[in-house]
Amino acid sequence: MSKQHVVETEVRVRYAETDAQGMVYYSNYFVWFEVGRMAYLREIGLEYADLEQEGIGFVIADASCKYLSPAHFDEVLTIRTWVEDVKEKSFGFSYEIVNKETGNLLAKGRTVQVFINLRSGKAISIPPRVNALLRR
Repeated sequence: MSKQHVVETEVRVRYAETDAQGMVYYSNYFVWFEVGRMAYLREIGLEYADLEQEGIGFVIADASCKYLSPAHFDEVLTIRTWVEDVKEKSFGFSYEIVNKETGNLLAKGRTVQVFINLRSGKAISIPPRVNALLRR
């Protein structure tokens, strides 16, 4: 699947997200990936809370981030999110985090989500309506 439908979300770096050197602490990029992921799902018409009410959800099976340049306090960042691939039980999101003012690419990452039955915790096939939304 190609980078066809990209959802952009903005965040402003909070002081609490920086380390002693004044740069964003590395784990915050994964939090921002989640912000982008949930914004993407909402934009395609999928509310995660609705999935949970149906007794299904997804877990992160793999997550990676390549750090290219640091972000700092009070900078506005753009999180770009898109679906990379959809398989029977899993799908992948890719992300880019860009400094809004300079346009510099700060980080890029990927997560793989596996659909599960929330009661049993076992992997399940992606529900057909969700699969269609992810593939559009």
